[in-house]
Amino acid sequence: MSHALDHLFVFCRDGAPELAALAAHGLTVDLRRDHPGQGTQNACIGFANGYLELLWLHDEQAARDPHVKPLGLQERARWRETAASPFGICVHPLVSGQQPPFPTWDYHPRWLPQDVTLDMACNSGVLGEPLLFRINRPLTAIGGSHRLAKRVLRQATFSIPLLAPMSLLRDVRIDRLQLVDGAQPRLDLEFEGAAEEIDLQPTLPLRLRL
Repeated sequence: MSHALDHLFVFCRDGAPELAALAAHGLTVDLRRDHPGQGTQNACIGFANGYLELLWLHDEQAARDPHVKPLGLQERARWRETAASPFGICVHPLVSGQQPPFPTWDYHPRWLPQDVTLDMACNSGVLGEPLLFRINRPLTAIGGSHRLAKRVLRQATFSIPLLAPMSLLRDVRIDRLQLVDGAQPRLDLEFEGAAEEIDLQPTLPLRLRL
């Protein structure tokens, strides 16, 4: 395979009060970032081969910008009311110069360095499906000292209620990524050597096997 998982996001409420539920299980924030011009902010929890991003919308006007609107961030942020997918999947190339493994359009947010771009999958307007994109740089490790920092993600499984029969997601082949039909949106993260399950539903549509 030419690409690997980079990070995964799930939309949360403004300011990420859901972080308290993660902290109760020993999972603390490694990195916070503002996304000027896009209207979002995040809090990230790293592991050995990627990171989990809690993302929230704090500037509705920025999200309505014509350059940003195709991402459907307003609808995704209100996924409980809109039935949009709260998830995002980012992949990175294993070798420099590789073409994205799915059809894309160019997105150049101003908060990224000029030499880094995001290639958004052409299903970004299909709001019931996760936002899939490629970042053209190697994986950036952000893990700290919490219990996940040195753990290796074995499998990320997305349950998707509105996955269309002809969705391009059904043809995406990325190591450690699985997309399945499901009654409710949920992300299951399983780590190597898992011995404990943490179910964060309904606070977050997230289940961890650590």
